[in-house]
Amino acid sequence: MQIGSFNMDSWPWKIAVVAALIGIRELIRLLSPKDPKDEGSETSKWLVETIDSAAIAIGLVLFIIQPFILQAFFIPSGSMEDTLRISDRLLVSKLIYRMKAPAFQDVIVFKAPKAAFFGQNQTEDVDFIKRCIGTPGDIIEVKDRKLYRNGKLVEEVYTKWNNLSPSITNGTAPDELTSSQENLGHDSYDMKIVGGAVYSRDYESPGHPGTWKQNNLLSPPDDQGQDEITKAAPGKVPAGKYLFLGDHRSNSNDGHVWGFAPRENIVGKAICVFWPPTRLGLVDHMSFAQKGGDN
Repeated sequence: MQIGSFNMDSWPWKIAVVAALIGIRELIRLLSPKDPKDEGSETSKWLVETIDSAAIAIGLVLFIIQPFILQAFFIPSGSMEDTLRISDRLLVSKLIYRMKAPAFQDVIVFKAPKAAFFGQNQTEDVDFIKRCIGTPGDIIEVKDRKLYRNGKLVEEVYTKWNNLSPSITNGTAPDELTSSQENLGHDSYDMKIVGGAVYSRDYESPGHPGTWKQNNLLSPPDDQGQDEITKAAPGKVPAGKYLFLGDHRSNSNDGHVWGFAPRENIVGKAICVFWPPTRLGLVDHMSFAQKGGDN
């Protein structure tokens, strides 16, 4: 899921905003009456003090809070349903992963790797939000909707699957590129790590998996190679890499298709939804309480 943020990441824009406030302040001072007994002088003084306070507050947000501590994002599409819904506004902590490593099942904002765009010329960073399913050293495998971590079945109370016909088209990135592209179309898939790469295969019908693919491309192309992937033991998430999946597994352009994201791409952990008011709550609670599960 591509997400939008309430911020101006360009430092020139940040400087311009604060500089504009300072410029307005100085203009008011220049044009204000010089006589302290003039009523207009009191109004000008109040305006100058208000702009000073606004400049300090905006400066703190743009130069300290937003880059290093906390940032607001909004959700434009459905790949994290039902945990996060379209139009949710949430706060993401940028500080938490400076103190500890990302953890299994955290909901995380990260910069999408180039592989997520399937060869399209993406020149700007795009924020994705997914759930961390694999941390470095984890053995991760998905078998027909069931997640296994280090050989143990994980009960994922937060996942959502649709019963749809396969309709993935090579060369296109689905719901991450536009909010209108909502439908990946796989009702189930297998996924495993082999040789440090992620392979997945969609089910053509219940109980009948298709061919293994890597980054949405047929790989390996021959029957023998396909059989080798099927028989291979699931491998580990490489050092410095993380595996992310969307909670709406039938509708998510995520790591099962394009692989791993590096540690340096991680922006922060989703903490809480603050808008709309009816959705107010902690993301961790929304993840595990929605179907009666526990973290």
